[in-house]
Amino acid sequence: MRFLLLSRDGDHPIGSELAQMGHEVVVASGPEVTAATISLVDVLVVGAEQVREKSEWFTRLRAQIRAAEVSMIGMASSLADEELSPLMEIGVDDYLVAPFHAADIRARITLFERRCYAFMRRQSHEESARGEIERLAAIIQTQNDIALAGLDLEVVMRLISERAMILCGAGGAAVGIIEGDEMYYRVCTGYSKQFEGARLPVGSTMAGSSVLRGQVMRTDDAERDPRANFDVARRLKVRSMLNVPLKRDNQTVGVLSIVSQVPYAFVDSDERTLELMAGLLGAAMGNAAEHAAKQALMTEVASIVTALQESQHLFDSFLNNNPALAYMKDEGGRRVFVNEPFRRFFALAPGTDVSTIPDEQLMPPETVALLSEQDDQAFKSGQPSVSESMIPTPEGEPRQFLTYRFIARDSSGRRFLGGVSFDITERKAAEEALRRSEESFRALIEGSPEAIFVHRGGPLLYVNPSACSFLRLKASELVGRSLLDFIHPDDRAAAAGTLDGGMLPGRTSLRVREVRFLPPDGGVLTAEISSLRLVFAGQPATIVSARDLTERKQIQARLVVADRLASVGTLAAGVAHEINNPLAFVISNLSFLTEELHAITELLPPGRLSELEEVLEETNEGVNRVRLIVQDLKTFSRGDEELPTAVDLRRVIDSALALARGELRHRATVVKDMSDVPLVEGSEARFGQVVLNLLINAAHAISAGQPDKNEIRVVLRAESDHAILEVRDTGCGMAPEVLSRIFDPFFTTKPVGVGTGLGLSICHGIITGFGGEITASSEVGKGSTFRISLPAIRKSKLKTALGG
Repeated sequence: MRFLLLSRDGDHPIGSELAQMGHEVVVASGPEVTAATISLVDVLVVGAEQVREKSEWFTRLRAQIRAAEVSMIGMASSLADEELSPLMEIGVDDYLVAPFHAADIRARITLFERRCYAFMRRQSHEESARGEIERLAAIIQTQNDIALAGLDLEVVMRLISERAMILCGAGGAAVGIIEGDEMYYRVCTGYSKQFEGARLPVGSTMAGSSVLRGQVMRTDDAERDPRANFDVARRLKVRSMLNVPLKRDNQTVGVLSIVSQVPYAFVDSDERTLELMAGLLGAAMGNAAEHAAKQALMTEVASIVTALQESQHLFDSFLNNNPALAYMKDEGGRRVFVNEPFRRFFALAPGTDVSTIPDEQLMPPETVALLSEQDDQAFKSGQPSVSESMIPTPEGEPRQFLTYRFIARDSSGRRFLGGVSFDITERKAAEEALRRSEESFRALIEGSPEAIFVHRGGPLLYVNPSACSFLRLKASELVGRSLLDFIHPDDRAAAAGTLDGGMLPGRTSLRVREVRFLPPDGGVLTAEISSLRLVFAGQPATIVSARDLTERKQIQARLVVADRLASVGTLAAGVAHEINNPLAFVISNLSFLTEELHAITELLPPGRLSELEEVLEETNEGVNRVRLIVQDLKTFSRGDEELPTAVDLRRVIDSALALARGELRHRATVVKDMSDVPLVEGSEARFGQVVLNLLINAAHAISAGQPDKNEIRVVLRAESDHAILEVRDTGCGMAPEVLSRIFDPFFTTKPVGVGTGLGLSICHGIITGFGGEITASSEVGKGSTFRISLPAIRKSKLKTALGG
């Protein structure tokens, strides 16, 4: 309420307490108060001394108070008659007596407010009967106005809020809509206009509580109602509020609110009126939502129809511009649809009703029977199917077709058979040509003597029989592995470029590389590899060919050594011949000297004969040693042209030991452990070369200078029908990776210039060439053993060799 306090004291306790209670208080001294000032206040507070003065300004003020129907409260210094009488004369509605305590002021003002509100309600009840008919008429008119406003929800909300404010005597009205957790004040009128567009948390206001509870909520005085939002109420200077939930389709969607700056401003009839207005607004919102939904549905239907038309046009365009022949049949076998390629293939005029044209009119009887059977099977199974068939053109040209059949259904569930046929005549011809080409290609590579490997950048896809023989593995053991796994580690980097086929398709590798292969069962194979990019099994692939050079390499190595040995043999034969002639004279002369010495025995001083005999004996021993050396040289120099003969391995070992004595005596003690063994078939010179090589290698495996601490043992024994020769040493031994390669051509552990790496390879070739076997075992730090096994000569050959 608005109070006008007539006092010269600006801090009068009554004014201060009224302000604390939330009232608006204006303090004036008296003469400056005008009629305009009086019309703006609800209550005038005046003191008894001001009334007793009967001044001109107060007399004028009293007339203005009566005209404005402003209530009055008097202020007296005591309860004495002289204090209260002037106040009673001017008709004050209540009075306050000094001293003015805050509790007394609050109690008297509260009672005063209640009397005023009770009076206002009595007036309202008296007027309600008169206004009920007018209110009902206004609501009916509002309903008509809503109908005229159409479906513009913004206009309807503003119309209802303004009418509600007028019909209920409110100072402001608002329509709030729930959006998530917020209340959106969409339309506001009166002094609530400043809140239009505002958003507040739903639970922070009484309007929000009304929505959450779905109940009408009214407050007669926001200053005393804890449900009210005091900040918002005081900002709008609101004292009375009435909130009615807005419902659309039985769901609360918002609130219709009215407010007043006067306490107890709204009565039950206002509540009923606002409920009616909220019902009108809810119905209007439902109609608008329904209209919007219908409009959206109509728009959606229109877009669907347009999309269907576009889809149908696109579908027709797709089918008619597709090279495939497309058709559709019903369960009676009648064609209900064909595309343009179908019409063109069977020379059907545009617009021809294909449902009236039987299959027999388009195709030969045998073709019709086959296609009908395939159609029936597809109908019965209900599953998609693919089949090939020959369909002739109207001119009789046979064409091969691949047909995909499937079941389609219309909206009523009727089944149709759909078919799409692709002309694969050219493809079948190409496939047949490719098949014949691949058969020829496969026959070529499978019959090739060279090893063929096919891969696509890694695992092998195919190997021919020659490749299996080359690596001594089955095809199943090769396919899926990389060819690099079988190439010598030292050659892999050089071979990788060739194996990858880094070239244009259809062109061979620019370089032919020579690499070493390592079969899983041991040994080393040398081959030339080249590659070619071709199409294999329908996809690009690299084809690698490998030509085995192992035997050729071995033959070349043997030829080199044979030539060298031939030269050495020729030299040895010459040396033996040159030594043999003078040696014969020496032997003859020594025999003569021995005879002559015995003839002149008597002429020699005592003891002189024995001394000379000792000298002659030593000379004979030296001569015999030279004779044996010459004999060994003659044995070594015998050529390969001699036919295999029966060989006594004991003689071969003795000759080899004699030749190697110079190498052996400074390195180890030689131990011979020889039993009787059968004769073997071969070349005494070649076997001597093998044993000599093994002895020299054994000597080189032992450091010189300590012959008494090292041993080279030569063992000869019989085992079944074989002669077994072993050469054992106590040398440094060999590591497993060295032992696995000792028979490889050109492999040597000796320094450059000391060995050729051909010795053991030649030995291996000699022994295996005569049907024997040579193996080796070794342990690092303990020594090595070489074992030779040679088959005994057959009795028939033995008789021939012995001249029997």
